Amino acid sequence: MKFIKDLLFFEIQTTGQDPEKDSVIQLSAILLDKDNLLEKNNFNSYIRVSYLDAIINEHAKLLNTDYESLRKSPKVYDAVKNFHKKFGINLLLATHSLSNVWFLKNAFKKAVVPFDYDSHVVQVWTLGYIYTLNYGLKKMPTFNTFLDYFKLKQKHPFDAMEKVRLEAEIFRRIIKEV
Repeated sequence: MKFIKDLLFFEIQTTGQDPEKDSVIQLSAILLDKDNLLEKNNFNSYIRVSYLDAIINEHAKLLNTDYESLRKSPKVYDAVKNFHKKFGINLLLATHSLSNVWFLKNAFKKAVVPFDYDSHVVQVWTLGYIYTLNYGLKKMPTFNTFLDYFKLKQKHPFDAMEKVRLEAEIFRRIIKEV
């Protein structure tokens, strides 16, 4: 199957579940070629949301990374600006959840960068739900359900870059079978 635009799969790690109150602390993405769904480019950045040591330590624990990596990471303004510059907007966003889109929009707003992406988003969870109905899976189509079904392994559950690559692989396998 070929797509009209390249697909930008993205994944985030946040400080909580509320896009209005919580912050993105890791932003990862891979750009898939519209013709063959192979990775063309990628982006991965931790995002420092505070200068306070206690908060940096707390976020480092959430990300399962070291304090120094997070302390040296860019603020949201620089991370979003680099993300936007690297990929542009002539692509189709893809993620497992629409809440990720809200978090990304809010990060762009905080960075004062226009969120000019196509309003259509490939939502992997919805595609997975339809897939499970057609292929007889008797489980809810969660990320872990698909990891098990496609025999994929996740080594670092708090790493957004690993997760986005696995989501893209799940997407490829679903598209291949459909």
